Amino acid sequence: MTVHSLLAVLLLATAGCASFGGSTYPVTSPTRPATDTPDRFMVGTLTPGGALSEPQAGGGCRNPMVDPRNATQLTLVQSQSSDRGGVGDYSVPDGRYGARSGELLRIDCATGRALGFVPRRG
Repeated sequence: MTVHSLLAVLLLATAGCASFGGSTYPVTSPTRPATDTPDRFMVGTLTPGGALSEPQAGGGCRNPMVDPRNATQLTLVQSQSSDRGGVGDYSVPDGRYGARSGELLRIDCATGRALGFVPRRG
């Protein structure tokens, strides 16, 4: 392989890596709605019987989020921040809110409102 060929291969490989983006947040829209969710999920604590608090704009995605009606805890798997608070994808107990295997519940982190299910990646 000539020096020019080697440089061309390296340049293409570098360009491919730069355009791939690595482990970027999945920007797919929710594929289907969730059922029987609360008006909004609350921010919980990891201690049993801990207090619940309101989600806050600019507060980021918190862990865990809790259904205030029955204390179901959702675990944050991945999130995307924004000026308004971002969205987080949470694992839910099997079957809860209509969850299917391989799905995460996307929540608006500023409001605690469920947006729908997205496929789990990886």
